[in-house]
Amino acid sequence: MKKMSYVSIREVTPHAGKESVLKERMKSISGIMSKHGAKSALYKVVAGEGAGRYDLQNWYSSLEEGAKSFQSYGADAAYQKIMQMREDGPAGDVVGPWIGRMVFGAPKGVKPVVVHRDYFAPRNTVAKALELAPKLQKLMDEVDVEVGIGVPMLKDDHEMLRVVYRFESMVHWGSSVDKMVIDDRFLALVNEAHQSTTLKCSRMLVLQ
Repeated sequence: MKKMSYVSIREVTPHAGKESVLKERMKSISGIMSKHGAKSALYKVVAGEGAGRYDLQNWYSSLEEGAKSFQSYGADAAYQKIMQMREDGPAGDVVGPWIGRMVFGAPKGVKPVVVHRDYFAPRNTVAKALELAPKLQKLMDEVDVEVGIGVPMLKDDHEMLRVVYRFESMVHWGSSVDKMVIDDRFLALVNEAHQSTTLKCSRMLVLQ
């Protein structure tokens, strides 16, 4: 299976009273994008920074694959129809798409629950994060959690580093975190990471 190392993300906050309309449109768009080569998934932020917004994630194995998909679904009449509906009757505020690259732990599949922890990390600190990443994954293997580290390629903030934790359910998240917050090995890794980076925000996303 090809590694899905590149991601395009659209962050959409619903207008008051328009969430059901927005969600329906975004699920339709995600389906169209999937037909044109994207590994597409729609998440809702249920806790933390951005709670209430929707994140549409399109994953690709290469930038070329992503560019071809973008051109292909953009020419699809069904996609154009939804874009016209958005123009005529907006249901939310869109940020993006922005483009990111996984520098460690490309996703093996779509997980039901994902947690993001976004750090302020000047580019000269990324090497340190990559040094710590295998140690973090080894710890998280004990609770069956996948870890990924991503950086932006096209975005307004290029000093952001995102650590991604992937879970099978919210209960899996809860049980895993209960164990990690009292694990001295995990706490030591977090403290080491904070010597070169600063945690800015975090959020939980649930697959729709």
